[in-house]
Amino acid sequence: MKDISEIIARYLLNIADKDELDDLSRWERKSADNSRFLGSLRTFWNHPLEEKSPGLLTHARERLLTRITPAVGTKGKRSLFFSFSKIAAAIILLISIAGVSSYFISKSNLFYRNNWVEVSTQAGQQSKVTLPDSSIVWLNAETEVRYHPDRRERKVYLNGEAYFEVKHSSDYPFVVETGDAKVRVLGTKFNVSHYPGAEFDKVSLLSGRIEMSLTGRKSPIELKPGEKVVYRPTTHVMTKMKANVQNEILWRQGILVFDNDSFNELLQKLERYYAVTFLYNKEAFRNIHYTGTINNLTIERVLEFINLTIPINYEIDNKTIRLALRK
Repeated sequence: MKDISEIIARYLLNIADKDELDDLSRWERKSADNSRFLGSLRTFWNHPLEEKSPGLLTHARERLLTRITPAVGTKGKRSLFFSFSKIAAAIILLISIAGVSSYFISKSNLFYRNNWVEVSTQAGQQSKVTLPDSSIVWLNAETEVRYHPDRRERKVYLNGEAYFEVKHSSDYPFVVETGDAKVRVLGTKFNVSHYPGAEFDKVSLLSGRIEMSLTGRKSPIELKPGEKVVYRPTTHVMTKMKANVQNEILWRQGILVFDNDSFNELLQKLERYYAVTFLYNKEAFRNIHYTGTINNLTIERVLEFINLTIPINYEIDNKTIRLALRK
């Protein structure tokens, strides 16, 4: 089978032959990620970003067609095949124009809907995307990000955990909204964790400057590099503290760090990272906390390490794990 990027390019340009279409169909059926990727690309190619960016798709098409038309017109079929590397490069350009990292797109759920960019990950997945303003976002497992710029600000709605490297603009603030909390940015690197139902929301600043505010609270909290805010949604208490903020983004490397986390928080992180489900009596573990680091281990090894500090019995049945305190 030809390189899939070449086949996709020919498919979008309506010049793919039957064998290529058959190969593309088989590739699409191989996984849900493949199907989502092709569907997102097809949607972007066939439907521009509606009202506010009518020329964006036309420009992308023109750039792509300009790259291959001379070869088709002057040297015939053989030259067209010779230009496949240029076609593949143009597809990457097209995806870049759409504001998505070409390398990570197949790992994400990406949609363009009413001028909003929406990207999400499932349990056990992570993703990196480049937003239309050139800001970069790393998404942790079970995370959804919705992005939309308007005349006043660049707005992001977050459910889950993400690390941001925001493109600086003194006149165009970048705002992340999570539940009833809001983080306002000019240009910086920071991590935000907001999982619905979690005990705490957390914002950590690596560089630059950010302000965090709550709905109904007049005075925002300003963070300096090396500081983080821990917010408890149930009590609306927000606490700022010094922290080793580099630990907050180690999840991008497959490293999970726990700092006196409750046992429930520990298992929630493991469920998201390993795409498993834990069945256990929460009340039995209510007063147990865990501190440690998990570095690219199998779930079996993780349970063995936990067992060294918290005596547990466990039973693994496919993606379901039953836990109980050992007496």
